[in-house]
Amino acid sequence: MYMIVKHLHLTIITLTFVLFIINFVLMMKGSDKVNNKLLKIGPHILYTLFVVTFIYLVTVNPLNLYPFVNGWASSKLAGFVIYVLSITLALKWAKTTLWRIVGLISAIFWLAMTARLGFADHLKSKGMSEDVNAYIDLGQAMLANIC
Repeated sequence: MYMIVKHLHLTIITLTFVLFIINFVLMMKGSDKVNNKLLKIGPHILYTLFVVTFIYLVTVNPLNLYPFVNGWASSKLAGFVIYVLSITLALKWAKTTLWRIVGLISAIFWLAMTARLGFADHLKSKGMSEDVNAYIDLGQAMLANIC
């Protein structure tokens, strides 16, 4: 059951990103399709499902990784929150094209950083607080890959 929910969780993340990109492109083009009901309600439904699957994965995880206890899990949660805030900046708060693009780049960066943390097994077992240098190296490597 854990693996099914984990894959559902990853699928939800992918769908939120796809809907964000579609909504962003339509907004930049000035299309009336931005007001489509699916594009308005869909992300909220996906975020709710994301939180439900997140809670399930945290409660039954085999490595006992809990937010606010383990640095890795806390970083994943913080990355998701900043990702959602970046999407909100790009789609709602920004009034100029420049800030919308800043929101887009920020959302892509935080999604990539959070995804990269998911594959950082050495950080899962040690915890961020015990291996700060590994986290810094990870951040530098992500920036180098993006730039």
